Amino acid sequence: MAMRGVTVLFFQVLILCFQAKAWNPVRRSYELKQEAATLDNVHLVTECMHVTSEEGEFSFIKLPPTRSTSSWKGTGGGRGESWSGLAGMESDTLVAGDGGSGELVNGGPAAVCGVYFVADPDQIIEITMKQVNVDCRTGGLMAFVDGWELNGQYFPGEQDHEQRLERRVQEFCTEQTLPQWPTKATPSKAWVFRSSQNCALVQYRIPERGSFVISARFLHNSKPCNIMAEGLAPYYMLRNYGQPKNCTLTALFPAVVSVIALEVGPVNKNVHYCERVRSDDKLEVGGSTGLDPHQMMKASTICGRSGGRMDLDQSILCGTTSVRLVSSGQYNNQAMVTIRMAEEADLRLAAVMCAM
Repeated sequence: MAMRGVTVLFFQVLILCFQAKAWNPVRRSYELKQEAATLDNVHLVTECMHVTSEEGEFSFIKLPPTRSTSSWKGTGGGRGESWSGLAGMESDTLVAGDGGSGELVNGGPAAVCGVYFVADPDQIIEITMKQVNVDCRTGGLMAFVDGWELNGQYFPGEQDHEQRLERRVQEFCTEQTLPQWPTKATPSKAWVFRSSQNCALVQYRIPERGSFVISARFLHNSKPCNIMAEGLAPYYMLRNYGQPKNCTLTALFPAVVSVIALEVGPVNKNVHYCERVRSDDKLEVGGSTGLDPHQMMKASTICGRSGGRMDLDQSILCGTTSVRLVSSGQYNNQAMVTIRMAEEADLRLAAVMCAM
């Protein structure tokens, strides 16, 4: 009987040992899956103009290209170039890439590149500079832009943003201290910025070598005003919330704009075109070749209140399409619009056509 008890106990110990040995591989497998899941939010920046609508970490590194010391001589189609000579030629135009991988971007070694973020219309973007290794002495520079910048023009336009341009663009590098602006200190003393709308930009110029790691988080915005169109939403709402400010919806493609409903200006006014009548409250539809909506060619300017669905369609055949709500603050203005990419059949609805 005692021997039987010992045998049973022995088998129980064996089972426990097997379970203990089997537990570690299972647990490690789970940990690896967890680590892999976090890596999904890590993005390598390898293009000079990197446009994204994703949250997570974004990293960039540029190393000086290595020059070969080989004395091999190639035929080069009869030109007689050396291996090291070709490497030197490539290094003159190497700007961005993962660890000096050889990706070429336009602009040369001193090109200004950027990571362009766009979120949902009712979100703002929080950028955390987790690691910055951009040397001021070599001409390196980084900047956070509250909005987007392209070819010297900004969205939202300078006249439509609540902050002056010098407060919207914050430049820094590793030898400068960041000025106290709308940033917040974190325990690690990282630099944190927040946009005023659903788009933001991190610019960088790294002539020789450098790296950075930034983190993007999308936060809820209870009162969206300026909107960069991301994808094709069913409709967009422009509101001034009773305040004296201008709000703009912008899409970076030729588009067909349809005004669905309108409440702009006095309550007792029906919808009408008001280009020739001075009005401090109006909805402007148009297009341009740049980002600044204040410089757009206007297709129409309308005011008043619609009693129901309107479906006023206009084709804006420009690189940039904008719908701008101008408000004096005397009225609680709002407009519902849809926007879709223009097709060849929409040429007959063309209200504005820009030089492409």
